[in-house]
Amino acid sequence: MKKSLLILLLMLVPSFAALAQYVPSQIEQSKGRLLDDKGEVMPDFMVQRLVGETIFNETYVGAVKQYKTGKRLITGGIIGTGAGLAVSGISLGIFIADYIKIWGGTNNLWDAFMGAKDSLSWFYRGFSIAGVGASVLTAGIVFKTIGWKRLEWVADEYNSRHPATLEFGLGDYGPGLVFRF
Repeated sequence: MKKSLLILLLMLVPSFAALAQYVPSQIEQSKGRLLDDKGEVMPDFMVQRLVGETIFNETYVGAVKQYKTGKRLITGGIIGTGAGLAVSGISLGIFIADYIKIWGGTNNLWDAFMGAKDSLSWFYRGFSIAGVGASVLTAGIVFKTIGWKRLEWVADEYNSRHPATLEFGLGDYGPGLVFRF
């Protein structure tokens, strides 16, 4: 009887150690992802297990998408604004060169006027492109900020309702002892 009890106990002790689960006491948001106590990015399945199915599906997934969309829009907005300003700057330089030709007494005054008119139209087109780029940049900042705030809410929600517990019950791999702190 003692031997069988000892054998049973020896069989259960490794399972308790194997089933002990690491659950972070605090999580934080950084760069559109949630980090554990060690500063490591938590995979989505772990976030889902920690915050629950409802918060994960209704808030976390959308927040990550908003954050990533915001980053992409910011990148596109910077590129668009820069390209528009470059077009405006180059066309302004060409306009000034054509204007100097006009007042310098060129032989073909009509071509100089048409060149100045074309470069001036490209100047305004460049500012239009820059305006669209700035609008996209602004939308990206809004999306990224909303995603960031929602991820902060998920982290705060987890941190506020996560007390330390010692449980005996069923885990992912069978029965065991789970210490959550």
